[in-house]
Amino acid sequence: FAAILSSTLVAQERAKPLQINFTASTESFGAATQEYREIWGTEGRRIVASMERVTGLRFERRPIRAAIYEGPSFSGFGERPMQLRASYSPATKRATLVHELGHRLMGDLVPRDIDHHSVIFLFVYDVWVELWGQAFADEQVTVERARTGSLANYDKLWTDALTFSGAERAHRFKQFVQEHRK
Repeated sequence: FAAILSSTLVAQERAKPLQINFTASTESFGAATQEYREIWGTEGRRIVASMERVTGLRFERRPIRAAIYEGPSFSGFGERPMQLRASYSPATKRATLVHELGHRLMGDLVPRDIDHHSVIFLFVYDVWVELWGQAFADEQVTVERARTGSLANYDKLWTDALTFSGAERAHRFKQFVQEHRK
């Protein structure tokens, strides 16, 4: 009986949608916060389903806090809130949600000596293509390649990831997960 109850609870937890609570860091970011809420309300389930299908991983279903502000986006972790840039275009807001959720989905799987981006870029592009098409994905790669000032060299990391076909990226990602899953 306990095993049946446990598997039922796991199934119910997986069926529960991933919740993101968006809050504006100041009143001036109210419109951007509402835009993120609308994106998540209309596309959140599709985003989660695509990311979980492409990676074979599952999100923890704890609510995620996300602060909207003007600065570099950051995935947060545990109880530390995600931070999302207010001034992005609607398309880049969608792409950024996938990017930052990619970091959270990977969790502790990526060792500290490996750049997370070298791993998440093995699936983020393919999730973007699945959700919004190749033109969207290519445009967002261009946006991300232009990002400088962080510890990651986005241009090089995207070049490295995109030298592989989608099937090759998927294979490399699957190998990475198998080698690093605890």
